[in-house]
Amino acid sequence: MEHKNDFLKYLVTNVQDEKWGMICTTVGFQNVAPHTPYPLSAHPTDYNFTKNGRVLDEYQLIYITEGEGSFRSASCETQRIEAGTILLLFPGERHLYYPDPETGWKEMWVGFRGTQAKTMIEHFFSREQPLLRVGVRESIVSLYQEIMGHAENDVRGYQQVIAGAIAHLLGRIYYNRINFTHRGNKNLDKINQAQLLLRENISTRISPAEIAARLSMSYSLLRNLFKQITGVSMSSYQQHLKLNLAKELLTNSTKNISEIAYETGFESVSRFCCFFRQHMQVTATEFRAKNSILHKRR
Repeated sequence: MEHKNDFLKYLVTNVQDEKWGMICTTVGFQNVAPHTPYPLSAHPTDYNFTKNGRVLDEYQLIYITEGEGSFRSASCETQRIEAGTILLLFPGERHLYYPDPETGWKEMWVGFRGTQAKTMIEHFFSREQPLLRVGVRESIVSLYQEIMGHAENDVRGYQQVIAGAIAHLLGRIYYNRINFTHRGNKNLDKINQAQLLLRENISTRISPAEIAARLSMSYSLLRNLFKQITGVSMSSYQQHLKLNLAKELLTNSTKNISEIAYETGFESVSRFCCFFRQHMQVTATEFRAKNSILHKRR
């Protein structure tokens, strides 16, 4: 998936998709700057708020990764939202949420419905507790990005693959909610924020020292904690992200090698090609010829 400041998509489904038991209706993310009117006007009318909130006919999971705000619904009194919170919206439930004008926020969302979705949510979540405080988790962000990637490519069977990713996301949210260690382990949350910053800045070549500064930590402390908690160095983790993004773009996009090299943060095509061959034992061109979904459809 391309790295942009904002992304949103509303999906078309058919009768065959409905039979799967879970279909995705919308997915996206947006960065809401401080003092920006909310919601942004790019959404369809049915998804925008009125002064009394809104009512949807689907479930939604909205993940706030930065910033603060407020939430209320028909079953839940007004509550404060902090970074690391997922808002679970229920069909037929009037709700209203918005970022604090002083902080703005970053949000990711996915909307879905179906019999399988209803069974999973009604048994493990409740309308009375729609704020799921899971912390800033790179593993959760990566699932949202996986869903966005499948939705953007829009190839046959993508709804079924997305349904699996949503089920995984719900399981991950449930796991993190009942095992939430954010309040008792600030170091763990700092490392998750570092992972997220590395993922968000693949193409900008952000350095570990810059990340440490943004997290108000010394570089040596961050480096040591990162290795201790994740088991790999920050540079190795960064290379892992670059390689995964390169493989995704070679498989699911028509971008040329130069574009992919730029998007994965390399200064030159030759450096990217050497990096890819070193890690995959084949050239980027050979990998694309063997694995590209678009190539196989032609």
